Amino acid sequence: MDSREKIAKHKILPPQKSKVFGTNANKSEESSIWVPSSFEIKKRESESGHGHSYKSHKASFTPRNPPTEDSVQPSETIEEPNHSRANLPGRNFLPEKTHKKERLAFTLLAVAGVLVVIGVASWVSYQQGVTYTINRLAELQKALPTPIPAELEKNINSALKSYAHGNATEATSELEALYKRNQTIPSTSFLLALTALQSGNLKLAQQMVDESLSKAEKVSDSLALKAAIEMELAGRGGMGDPKVRAESLLRSAMAADISNPRPYIELGSLLRFQGRNDEARKLFEGAKVRLNPVEGHPLVNTSLALLDLQQMSNSKLPSDLNPDKDTVSLISAAYVAMRKNDIPALKALLAKARDRLSTPLYEYLINDPALKVFTKNPELSKYF
Repeated sequence: MDSREKIAKHKILPPQKSKVFGTNANKSEESSIWVPSSFEIKKRESESGHGHSYKSHKASFTPRNPPTEDSVQPSETIEEPNHSRANLPGRNFLPEKTHKKERLAFTLLAVAGVLVVIGVASWVSYQQGVTYTINRLAELQKALPTPIPAELEKNINSALKSYAHGNATEATSELEALYKRNQTIPSTSFLLALTALQSGNLKLAQQMVDESLSKAEKVSDSLALKAAIEMELAGRGGMGDPKVRAESLLRSAMAADISNPRPYIELGSLLRFQGRNDEARKLFEGAKVRLNPVEGHPLVNTSLALLDLQQMSNSKLPSDLNPDKDTVSLISAAYVAMRKNDIPALKALLAKARDRLSTPLYEYLINDPALKVFTKNPELSKYF
């Protein structure tokens, strides 16, 4: 028996219906599940020499309500929708160049806004500064002292002019009359004490300098003036040691106004009378940097030159001084003539100094400790 006859013949059953779609498996019918028409399945395919790409296909099932024949033909393919912003409904996008212009315009507008804000802030700050300045000037104007009446100022100038020309007695009389009329003018007490001391009225000088200190006017100068009064009282047989009191007052004057050169000069002269020349030199050097160069420097430089000459022996005194060079040389030449007892030359030099120098400067230098020792000579008395 042929072997093929022994093989059982299997009956090929007909295809069963799909439980999901309700039709035969080989027949595509209407699905009970609705799927959006835009749904697609992308099938990956290989392309030789160009890597991989994706190809779009329609879904293997159709929507619940398939399109009619008039709308979509079976042979038509559904195009993939274009998702570019230009084709979105309700939006009309401008070209790229237009966007750049819009961004530039927005940037310029923002910069302009910032500049406007800065300008407004600067203007407000400026107005605040102007307002503050006006208010501050008004406050300072209110704080200014009352101007001295023109007539009284004229009297003060007249008294100072008399004092500058060496007439201390006349200056004292003018200031006394002014003081009786008005005691509120600043520094009147100090000026009256100064002229009274120069005119020899020590009682009035003491009274006025104490009043000046009580008013806290020109404290440093008033203390130095009070020290000078103490030294003058010492020559008249005052009580105690006036040199100690004068030194204390002058050091207090230096502390009261560190920029005032007068206490340095006065204390330097006081220490020279006591033979404390090294200390005096330091004080004169300190005064030199505090002086007005017009009057102060000649005064201090001459004092320093006389201090050096005073410590020299007669054989070492210079003989080539030019009295016409400056104040230092003129007074130094006069001192050398004194030391050599050359009275004719000394008189000529002192006369020249009195004519050339201002009265206050001449009087101060002629009373220097180095020169004052010659006041006992009757031939020279008129020069002191």
